[in-house]
Amino acid sequence: FLRQKLFKRLAMKRTMYNPPAKYRRDCVPTEKDNYWRMMTMKGKVHDETAYLMSGVAGHAGLFSTAGDLAKFMYMMLNGGMYGSKKILNSTTINEWTKRQTESSSRGLGWDTKSEGYASCGELFSKHSFGHTGFTGTSVWADKDRELFVILLTNRVYPTRENRKIIKFRPPLHNAVVKAVDYDF
Repeated sequence: FLRQKLFKRLAMKRTMYNPPAKYRRDCVPTEKDNYWRMMTMKGKVHDETAYLMSGVAGHAGLFSTAGDLAKFMYMMLNGGMYGSKKILNSTTINEWTKRQTESSSRGLGWDTKSEGYASCGELFSKHSFGHTGFTGTSVWADKDRELFVILLTNRVYPTRENRKIIKFRPPLHNAVVKAVDYDF
C-alpha cells in the first residue's frame, strides 16, 4: 500500500521495509545485539517487536534516506502537494500534526512542540511537528518557517546505553534555525 500510494508517487526509491541485500550495504549498523539476536543489526529492523513481525510494523522497520525523507517532508509542508500531484489532503495533514488533547503534545503519529523541553529545540515555532525514533533518527518541521530538519543517526551503536542524542537534538535544531532564519 505505502509503496503504491505514497513512496512511488513521491519518487521515494530507497524507502522500504526489509531492504534487500543490495541496499543493506548502505545501512549503518544499529546495535551489537549480544542479548537476543546475537548479531550486529545492520539493514534489519532494530525494534524487537517489529523484528518478530517480520520487520514490518506501524511503529518501526521503515528504512529510508535523507533525500527520500526530504521529498516526504516537503510534501507535508506543502499542504499535501508534490509538484503537480496531490498526495494528501491538507486537512488530513493538519489533523495529523496538531495536538489531539491539551494533556499531551501528541498528534496522530506525530509529536508537536512541547512547552519546556522539546527535541526540536527552543526556536522551532509552536506550529511544529516531528517524530523521533529509538535508534536516534528524527524529522521535525516548522510550519511557520517552512523548514524541516532530518537527522539520521545510529545512536544505539554499539549499545543502546548511549543516550547522548537527547542532549544533541535541541541544540542542532536551534543551530539550523539560526543559520537559515535571517529574522532571528
